[in-house]
Amino acid sequence: MLRRVSTRVLICWTLLFLMLLSLVGGAVALAAGLDLPGLYDQLKNDPTYQPYRQELLNEYLKLNSNEQAMDNDLRSFLADVQARLSQADTSSLKDEAGVNALVMKTAAEVLFTDKKYTTLANALAATSDIQSILKGNFPPSLEPVRKEVVNALLGSGGQAAAGGGGTAAPSAGTEEEIQRDTAAGVVTWRVNPEAAAGIKDNKLVLSLAGETAPTRTFSLPPALLQDLGQKKADLELDYGPVVLTLPAASLAALSSSGGADLTFRQESLDPARVKDANGPGYNGAGMVYTLTAGDKAGLPAGVPARIKYEERQGLDRDLLGVYQVKSDGSLVYLGGHGVDGSPYLEFSLPGDGSYAVLEYRADFADLAGHWAARDVQVMAARHIAAGVGEGRFEPDRDITRAEFTSLLQRVLGLPVKGTVTGFSDVPADAWYAPSVAAAVRAGLVHGYEDSTFKPDNPVTRAEMAAMLGNALALQGLAVKVEPGQVEAVLQPYRDQAAVPSWARPAMAAAVTAGIVGGREGGLAPLERATRAEAIVMLERLMDKPGWR
Repeated sequence: MLRRVSTRVLICWTLLFLMLLSLVGGAVALAAGLDLPGLYDQLKNDPTYQPYRQELLNEYLKLNSNEQAMDNDLRSFLADVQARLSQADTSSLKDEAGVNALVMKTAAEVLFTDKKYTTLANALAATSDIQSILKGNFPPSLEPVRKEVVNALLGSGGQAAAGGGGTAAPSAGTEEEIQRDTAAGVVTWRVNPEAAAGIKDNKLVLSLAGETAPTRTFSLPPALLQDLGQKKADLELDYGPVVLTLPAASLAALSSSGGADLTFRQESLDPARVKDANGPGYNGAGMVYTLTAGDKAGLPAGVPARIKYEERQGLDRDLLGVYQVKSDGSLVYLGGHGVDGSPYLEFSLPGDGSYAVLEYRADFADLAGHWAARDVQVMAARHIAAGVGEGRFEPDRDITRAEFTSLLQRVLGLPVKGTVTGFSDVPADAWYAPSVAAAVRAGLVHGYEDSTFKPDNPVTRAEMAAMLGNALALQGLAVKVEPGQVEAVLQPYRDQAAVPSWARPAMAAAVTAGIVGGREGGLAPLERATRAEAIVMLERLMDKPGWR
C-alpha cells in the first residue's frame, strides 16, 4: 500500500510543483528562493488547477476533514519541501528525468517521514485523476506548462539552465551572497566579482526571476563591472517581469562610481490616478516596475529592456505600449515591440524611473463603421494619430503638408532641435515648425523653388509617396526598383500616366513596398490625401519588417 500511495502522491506532487513554478513568470532554479506556500495561495484561484483542487477537497471531506485543513496541510507540506530543495545540490541536473527524480525524492522524504501528512497522503492517493496520469494521459491543458518549466530548468539544449542562461542565483552553499528580508519584501544578491567566469556568448546573465519579493537588488561590485567592460561582455539582469541588457560600453560609468545597486520594485498601478492625470482610455496591463541604480550614476539611457504584461481575456495586444509613469501619475509613451509571441514588450530604457505596460483605446465617434477605424485605433495607441477635439478624428478630411510632415516626424522619432527651416512661410512660432525643421534636416521633405513650404496646402498622394520613400531609405529599408521596372510597376493602374515624372520612382517603390495602395483602380497621384489614408500608409510603414 505504501508503494502505491508513494507513486501516486509523487506524480500528483510533480504536477503541482510544475504549476507553481509556472506562476513565477520566467526561468527559475530550484534553489532560487521560491515562496511555494505563497504561490499555492495564487494557484488556488487558477481555473486550470480547479478540477484537481476540487477532487482533492472531496477526498479530504471523506476523511472527516475540511477545506481549511487541506489548505493548511498543503501550505505546510510545500514549505517543508521548499526548505529541503533550498539545500539540495542542483548542479548535476542534466535532463527532465533528473528534475523529476529530485522533486519526487524530496517530496517523499517530507510526506512519509512526518505523520502530520497522513491525511494529505491518503487523499492524494484516492484521486481519480492520478489513475489517468498513471496511464500516460497527461492533461492537455497542462502540457504547455510542463514544457515551459522543463525548458526553464534544463534549457532548450537539454543542459541545466537558470535564468536566461549563464549565471543565475547562487546555488546551495553560497547563501551568504543572497540576503532576504521577508518581512520587508526585499531580496539582495551581492554578486561576487568571480561571476564573470559565467560569461557565455559575450554576455553574463544574472537572474532573480525566481524570487517573489516585491523589491529585488543586484549589488554589483566595481571589479565585476570593470572585468565585463574589459572583456567587452554585456550584462543581462533578469528580475523576472523586467529584463535589462547593459551593453559593455555602458558599464564603465557604473564601475567608476564604485559599483552599483541596481534595484527593481513592483507595485500595483493606480487606475484612478492615471485617469486623473491623462484622461480616459488607459487600462493597466500589469504592475508598475521602478528601476534605479541607487544614488550614484543612475541607469544608463538607451539600455535595451523587456517588460512583461498580463495576458488576460479582452486585452488587445495591438493597443499595448510601454509608458514611463511619473510621480504625479502622468504617462510618457516609450513605444514597445512584441517579443516572439511571449508576454513581453521590448523598449529602450531612458534611465531610472517607473515603467508599466498599458492598453490605450482612443474613442472617436466619427470612425464608427469607417474602413480605416481599426488602423486609426492602432495608430492612436502608438500615439501617432490624434483627434481634432470633441471626440472626433475627421478621417475623410484632406491632410495638409504640415500635418503629414508632423506625423512622419513622430513616426520616425526624429529629434526636434530648433525651428529654423529656411522657408519664408514657416514662422518660427508655428506649431509645426519644429517638425518641419527636423524633417528637412533628415532629408524627408523639400520646399518649392520660391523658398516656400506651403504648409497649409493639402498634400497630394504623389508627394506623400515621395516622403514615404525617403522615410524607408532613412530606416535602411529602401525598396530598389530598377529604372526599367518603374513603368512595369505603374502600368496596371488606369491613371499611371498622371504620376509626375519626379514622383514615378518613389511611387513605384511605395507600391512595391505595399505602402501605397490603389484608389478605385488608380493611384490618384494628384488627388488630395485624406487623414485616414495618411494614417493607414504610416501604419504600413511602421509594420515593415526591420523597422526600428
